[in-house]
Amino acid sequence: MSRIRSPQLTHFLSIPLAAPSLTASLSALRRDVLTTLPGFPVKAIRPVATIHLTLGVMALDIAGPRLKAATDALLSLPDSAPDIIPGMPIQVGLRGLSMFDGSTTSEANVVFANAYGDDVTRLQEFANRVSRHFIELGFVVDTSVKNNKNNNGDDIGSPGAENEGVALHATVLNTRYASYFAPVASSNEGGVDVDRKKGKKRYRKIRPSFDATELLTKFENTVFMEPMHIDKVAICKMGERKVEDGGGYEIIAYISLP
Repeated sequence: MSRIRSPQLTHFLSIPLAAPSLTASLSALRRDVLTTLPGFPVKAIRPVATIHLTLGVMALDIAGPRLKAATDALLSLPDSAPDIIPGMPIQVGLRGLSMFDGSTTSEANVVFANAYGDDVTRLQEFANRVSRHFIELGFVVDTSVKNNKNNNGDDIGSPGAENEGVALHATVLNTRYASYFAPVASSNEGGVDVDRKKGKKRYRKIRPSFDATELLTKFENTVFMEPMHIDKVAICKMGERKVEDGGGYEIIAYISLP
């Protein structure tokens, strides 16, 4: 029986949060992680320019009709679905560190900062409505039927019939970006998923993990970003741009918020 492949994810719907106020707090987190966790993979620490709230992931194309249609849907949102757009400004901050339910703190892959502030309830409602709208249009992948994991193995959280909605989180540590290929000792090694073969050598992709137990406790109440006005919703292309400021995501299209 052939295995059903997950759609290739190419873009994501997000609220960018790359603010100057994040620079100092994330730099402090970086220093602490590298000091208290010897051998921690530096590439797993997310640059300030990448910090965002994910509202949904998309399986589109790089420069084809589906991408254009999704872009048009976003740009026309204030006119086509005005009830989705908040009537008043929304502010959100980032505080504390957490992991997704079901994750093991001693073998962590993803750690994120939590959204907080007086407007979080309104933000949650807005995020849910936007994500559901794009799911219904067929652009955002409904991850509720995929155990909230995308095909990169990341927990992403999207609304479904049986959960509370979009998981409002800003990833600050993610070991997917520190994955590497290691040679497989034997082609008969049990339970090994081989990702590459070069000559007579076979390789598998390794995603490192780390013990986040003390980290979560130490930064439980740390404010990484005071509540700030969220001014846009954007469609971004997956894959960071390599630029001098530490990288970021290419924004394909966006709409401004009140």
